[in-house]
Amino acid sequence: MKKLLSLLLVLILCLSVSTVAYANDGELRRITVNLTKEELSVNPADAIESALKLAKDDDSIKLTVNVPSGKYTLTKALHIYSNTTLNLKDDTILKRDFSSGNLLKVGTYKDLSAGYDGFKNITVNGGVWDNNYTKKTCGMRFAHCQNIVIKNLTVRNVYDSHHIEIGAAKNMTLDGLTLTGYKRSENTSGEAVQLDVVHEERHFKSFTLDDTPCANITVKNCTFKNVFSGVGTRSGVIGSYFSNIKIINNTFTNITDKAISTFNYVDSLIKNNVITNATVGIFFEEYPTKNLTSRLYNPLDSSASTKVITDINSTISNNTITVKKTSSYAQSCGIGVYGGILSKSTAQKTGLKNAKYLVENVRIKNNTIAVKTAASRGMELKYVNYSTVSGNTFSSSKKLNKDTNALMLYHCSADSLTKNKVSGKFYSGISLHAASTDIKVTSNTVTSPQNYGLIIYSTSVATVNPNTLTKCGKGTIFIKDKIVAAPSVGGRVKVKKGSGRNAVYWRKSKTASGYYVYRANKKDGTYGLIATRKNRKLISYFDKTSKKYYYKVAPYRIYNRSVVIGKKAIQE
Repeated sequence: MKKLLSLLLVLILCLSVSTVAYANDGELRRITVNLTKEELSVNPADAIESALKLAKDDDSIKLTVNVPSGKYTLTKALHIYSNTTLNLKDDTILKRDFSSGNLLKVGTYKDLSAGYDGFKNITVNGGVWDNNYTKKTCGMRFAHCQNIVIKNLTVRNVYDSHHIEIGAAKNMTLDGLTLTGYKRSENTSGEAVQLDVVHEERHFKSFTLDDTPCANITVKNCTFKNVFSGVGTRSGVIGSYFSNIKIINNTFTNITDKAISTFNYVDSLIKNNVITNATVGIFFEEYPTKNLTSRLYNPLDSSASTKVITDINSTISNNTITVKKTSSYAQSCGIGVYGGILSKSTAQKTGLKNAKYLVENVRIKNNTIAVKTAASRGMELKYVNYSTVSGNTFSSSKKLNKDTNALMLYHCSADSLTKNKVSGKFYSGISLHAASTDIKVTSNTVTSPQNYGLIIYSTSVATVNPNTLTKCGKGTIFIKDKIVAAPSVGGRVKVKKGSGRNAVYWRKSKTASGYYVYRANKKDGTYGLIATRKNRKLISYFDKTSKKYYYKVAPYRIYNRSVVIGKKAIQE
């Protein structure tokens, strides 16, 4: 019966002005509907919807619907189904003239499904989709679906909602979109592209609520301009993680709040995006920095897993970010990465799972961050462990407020800060706050901070290898309550070859706590640590070997459990 109804619809279209072509595509029958300006001039929404319905109840059809150039007013929502391609010309404009529902939605409210088992194999290509500033309505909505491509189109003029909302989607690509035009009257997050977990009725009315996250989503080559927030996720369900999310090669301009915001992402990539004038460039959360109970949810199914993943295995790299604070919603910064700990007392009050929602194994590298407002920070990490921050460049064009530093860590552990470059009037360059421990600070360059090149607060512990800290307003390295300069031995290391041993000598350092001795097979080879002399008066080491080696010695100073290592003295 369903196939008969579909064939009758095809016959009706054949008798109308549009043209219908047929072909075979393996097991699917290819049907192409070329709508005409004449039939679209009567009722565009009915004409397009009738064509799209051909694929609704017949899985044997592979449908293509082509909409010609022109400006068309839609008086109701459009719905798209499996195995369908909807093509619009670049200059085709579909403008909303109805109060509720989306311009385009996958399926109808009656087409309920779960997981990713709804509609599939859909492409929407081209055109301008004008939401006409209709309040609290998304431009497009996709949920419980897979194998979706949205490309080369514009969605514009949204009011207190999203340009495109996506939930419980798998294998979806957004490529070459332009998202622009936004009005906001309420305290809404308002991402132009929202990737969501299908958890709440208020966001996914009449959809199956089953906490399904998104997986294998790529947002690339898109332009976000003059919107409240760009792309991302603001809330999540404990134990439900978004995986393999790629946000790459996009441009964000004049973003009131966050250009990119994530929540519960693993195995993901944020790369090669250009972000200009955003309050926050990239906000990467595994634990909410604000509004705990309205951001983090228990599963709807009480038997579902609430396993907390800490191995995030994600990369944030090669992004160019200009920070300009225009919103008070969040701490303004170029990049923020946030984990957290939910205490037992808070868990009892909220009913949420008491756990450590930590961030581990994140690589933040080769990003360029320029700060333009006094209340903005370069990069901020909280509860981030076993991660690397390397090769990033920070600059500020004006004198920043107190504690607006280039790189700031809170409650972090075993992170590596390497080869980052800081210049301009940041308050300080790198600061380790609130029990950040086992942090390795190596080969960073900090120039012209107002205060210090590096601050290590009293509860934090770091190993500071040689860094280049110059023109610092008050000092290079400040630990707990005093400036701690890197020690130096001066001169070179002397080596005397003896019977079955190499005698290594160096000058004494007045400020060192001890010395590290390194050796290598070749003079320009890789030097490995072979000994630690724990007294500054011990200025020799006897290496029991008959083999020829090359040696270097670095003095170190311990203060408040942190270790500051001086430059290596090399062998004569």
